[in-house]
Amino acid sequence: MSALIHIDNLSYAYPQVQPDAEPVWVLDGVDVRIQAGEFVAVMGLTGSGKTTLCLTLNGIVPHSTGGTIGGRVLIDGQNSKQASVADLAQTVGLVFQDPETQLFNMTVEAEIAFGLETLGMTRSAMVQRIDWALSLVEMSEFRHHSPFELSGGQKQRVAIAAILAMKPPVLVLDEPTANLDPLGKQEVFAVVERLRQQEGMTIVMVSHESEQIAAFAERLLVLHAGKIAFDGAPADWFKEVDTHGLATPQLSQLAQRLNEQHRTQLDFPDIATARDVLQAWEILPPRLSADNPPPNFPPQFQLKNISYAYDGTRSAVADVSLTIGRGEFVAILGQNGSGKTTLAKLLNGLLRPNNGQVILDGIDLKTQSVAELAKSVGYVFQNPDHMIFSATVREELAMGPRNIGMSDAEVAAQVAAVLTQFALLPYADQQPATLSFGLRRKVSVASVVAMQTPILILDEPTSGLDQRSSDELMAILRHRHTLGHTIILITHDMRLVADYVPRCVVMHEGHVLTDGATRMVMGQADLLTRTRLEPPQISQLAAQLGLVEPVLSVAEFCQRVRPA
Repeated sequence: MSALIHIDNLSYAYPQVQPDAEPVWVLDGVDVRIQAGEFVAVMGLTGSGKTTLCLTLNGIVPHSTGGTIGGRVLIDGQNSKQASVADLAQTVGLVFQDPETQLFNMTVEAEIAFGLETLGMTRSAMVQRIDWALSLVEMSEFRHHSPFELSGGQKQRVAIAAILAMKPPVLVLDEPTANLDPLGKQEVFAVVERLRQQEGMTIVMVSHESEQIAAFAERLLVLHAGKIAFDGAPADWFKEVDTHGLATPQLSQLAQRLNEQHRTQLDFPDIATARDVLQAWEILPPRLSADNPPPNFPPQFQLKNISYAYDGTRSAVADVSLTIGRGEFVAILGQNGSGKTTLAKLLNGLLRPNNGQVILDGIDLKTQSVAELAKSVGYVFQNPDHMIFSATVREELAMGPRNIGMSDAEVAAQVAAVLTQFALLPYADQQPATLSFGLRRKVSVASVVAMQTPILILDEPTSGLDQRSSDELMAILRHRHTLGHTIILITHDMRLVADYVPRCVVMHEGHVLTDGATRMVMGQADLLTRTRLEPPQISQLAAQLGLVEPVLSVAEFCQRVRPA
């Protein structure tokens, strides 16, 4: 049977800033065949060529990007070098990694209608298709909103709906769930799989969501340095001890560790299988250490009954009172649109509350300018492209330290330090805008870390990053925390929170729903479900086996069980 997608010896290099420079091959001899109706996941380290591979499938590479290309890409018999992007778009629907690059209409409804109009659908058919697509991504109530007023995760849902509505034969999704809450991630994977089953769509999805890939994808491609390092069943890859710095499902990690400890031959494709096997094992009591009183952090941020509404009526934060101590490490959790980013912008003065007070070290923020606050509060935006504007990475990293008054010597020292910390030295003299989304995210975080502010607020800093880059970033933040800096992290990554963050604030519809130690919060499964969050896989398994105290890691779990 002939492949629907036929990639033969594909190599590609983006245009060089210096015309005489040697090409830098982002893709280097890629050979892939994808049959109609397959669900193929793509993983790889940041900068390994995943997005570029996606862009070759609808002709954006090379028609819109230029550059040097070798080999060929055939999509249902069409050669991507010869067919136009418009022609290929009849077969290939592409959801971009950054949803803001895809959204341009005045309302959510118009955004989804735009693609349907190009297909020549009747108005009545379009209305039905729009209803269907909005329902799939749970955005029906936002039909008449502007996409630009939505949260990052809501924008991502709209971008997905706009392409799903067209029901293309080939659906290519580049990190489509990076900004979604945990249940939203599951829903997108489930919807895509349902469309594959019902509509016969061929799915190519770039993602770092290893647990969802294990559950839904039938095939996995791993890119490494522009080449195919693996092509096979996801379960076979996740059994490998060395996964090149990529995420592995916790259940796979658990099986590997138990097999090493007890010489077993376990395999846990899902929680139900793991539960059924381990029910026969002996459950051990937790290894309790001496009770230590929680640290006594002096108040740094004091939020007193603050509220904020963007248009005067739609409340994003409602009557929130909260204290964050100097030197704390806190995660702000909640579903898309729950008010997390709004709360963060109230903490650094980008927004001012309609009611209530935000007090920092005893001073009402209403009396401080954003420029003054920038010396104390560093803020990393959810979208790195909202921050990056310099000609080179080196200049981008120098901008913040210079603006808050560091000397030339101090600026040079900080830039050198973060280039090394974030493994950005090879890109120091490149234009940030030409880097991959994951690398741009690293640049945006590094540019704020370079300012050495005593408070650091990061909005989804690890979304779109591979596991190695995420771990490296969290090690940097943990080090900053040990030095007494205050770290406030907005994230949907519950595994990351369980591994690194001692305290969680959970928001829901603009309110603080709960606030406490991470272990306590992870044990409130019903409350988390209400906010479209869920504990990590290992915590869910422990709860189903009856372990009373919440378990936060695979290592903890292995201490609690042994063969009967």
